Amino acid sequence: MSPTAKLGEVMSRPVQVAMADQRLADIDAFFGAQSGLPVLDEEGRCIGVVSKKDKAKASNGLDSTVGEVMSSPAITLTPEKTVLEAAALMLKEKVHRIPVMNEQQQVIGIVTRTDVFKALEASKV
Repeated sequence: MSPTAKLGEVMSRPVQVAMADQRLADIDAFFGAQSGLPVLDEEGRCIGVVSKKDKAKASNGLDSTVGEVMSSPAITLTPEKTVLEAAALMLKEKVHRIPVMNEQQQVIGIVTRTDVFKALEASKV
């Protein structure tokens, strides 16, 4: 992999997603395997991301809804964008993960800091 590798090659998939009206208790188990989830609205559009950090800030604990604590608006990219573009956007927006969207605006993957670091590290070999 290189900094010019496409996100479609390095993104993690399949992606577990959350709905804005779900309670944090309903998605809590997913945080064992991943640190954040894209959040969808009723039409399936990505409207934000909920992370472990967001969950920790919930005033009502696990009774809060995802929509109450998620980071929004969603910062997304397409699979044609590069690892370098994702890294720059992560730094600029101070985010740790970016949902990857297809032409129909559906979440098809997620690129994390770990994905970016692995791709950049592999380019040094």
